Amino acid sequence: MKEHITRGIICLQDEYQFVYRIAAITYTIWEDGSFAYVFTPNYTVIDMLPANLFQGIPGLDLSARKENYIRKNIIPVFISERAPGENRQDLWQLLEPHQMAYLNQLEWLIKTDTVYSGDLLYVKAYNSSDDKQTIRMDSVRTLGKRSVQILRRLLESLCFGHDIVTQAFHIDDATRGLYYPLLMELYAQEKAYLKKRQSTGIQQAALQGRYSGRKPLPIDDTKLHEVLSDYQKGRISLPNAMKNLGVSQSTFYRRYRKWLNQENSQ
Repeated sequence: MKEHITRGIICLQDEYQFVYRIAAITYTIWEDGSFAYVFTPNYTVIDMLPANLFQGIPGLDLSARKENYIRKNIIPVFISERAPGENRQDLWQLLEPHQMAYLNQLEWLIKTDTVYSGDLLYVKAYNSSDDKQTIRMDSVRTLGKRSVQILRRLLESLCFGHDIVTQAFHIDDATRGLYYPLLMELYAQEKAYLKKRQSTGIQQAALQGRYSGRKPLPIDDTKLHEVLSDYQKGRISLPNAMKNLGVSQSTFYRRYRKWLNQENSQ
């Protein structure tokens, strides 16, 4: 029987833009219309995440510690709460920008720029670089002498579930949870130091009349609400939303988070 397979990676991004590989997700549909979703959690990464970042994968009882969670002919909660359903009236308007001829909810989650506000999880396409790797310290050293660069490279590898080998230590699944908080604390301190030094430099430049500060871009409140509302509902892509407002991606997400907080508090 013929089948079509879509593979993705459920990820999470923290305030420092570190990406955590939470789980692999595979969607298979057969020619008779039957289908199955398979979730494969990356427990070695999940176990080191603090509760304020990760509260679980909706619909899965991760405390059971299953190697795979299988949902046959049932749309998982994780999918149904963040992807459009077949009966949605504006479905084709959502599929057209992604050149999708029919609804594949996992594929839509992979392609869309729409941000789900319920948690920090999102889905990206799977590729071979997502497979577990061993990172050697020699390759890290080529980044330069700045400790923040080395720490970031180490943490990027840890958060994605890779192993790290140096002459002095070896980080793998057994020791990842021990090294992660230490390296993250060092990275946070280094970033705070650099930010303070930058702030001091800006203050000195301002006193000398060489820095006037960045002014926020003026955006009409009505237009801002319309664009952000359309983006939240999946009616407009991220690039188009940014273009309509005339802002960068970082500015857009900052305005979007502020708008969501205001909408939720009303």
